[in-house]
Amino acid sequence: MRFWRLNIRIYAVVWSLIIGILTAAYLNLVNWVIDLVWHQYLDTTVGGKWYPFLVCIPLGFLIGFLNERWGNYPLTIEQVLSQVRMKGQLNYHNWWKSFILGLLALGAGGSIGPEASTTVLTSSMINWLGDRMRWAASIRQKISLWHGKMQTQDLVRAPRFSQLFPASE
Repeated sequence: MRFWRLNIRIYAVVWSLIIGILTAAYLNLVNWVIDLVWHQYLDTTVGGKWYPFLVCIPLGFLIGFLNERWGNYPLTIEQVLSQVRMKGQLNYHNWWKSFILGLLALGAGGSIGPEASTTVLTSSMINWLGDRMRWAASIRQKISLWHGKMQTQDLVRAPRFSQLFPASE
């Protein structure tokens, strides 16, 4: 029992570091794309005052098409918070939609701000980690926490996250 608690804590620390690194990497990617599109290409291309139209119009159509197919992504911070407040979780299976559409919108000059898609991505990773820890608590010694596969039925039976670390420790 004591080894399991130590293992889950190490697991949480390792994955928290990974989540932090991935969040920083995404923000750096956003900055790189914005710099590439709006500084490097702008300085080297012929197009002058027409350059924003050459970038924004095609990317705007692409973003509109993808939004029509996938839904409104990236979610706003308010949408993320209301989903967490109402459902107690965020559907982390759609993280890639926020990644792609957030990157496209920011690269196209959209004024959504990088915090919108970053909030979805980071919240999704944190929710995944919480579900993973809940799942591990429900199966304990049956499977390895580090490389076991979560099953939906196991996750439904798992304890709430607040029950994983009781205050009496």
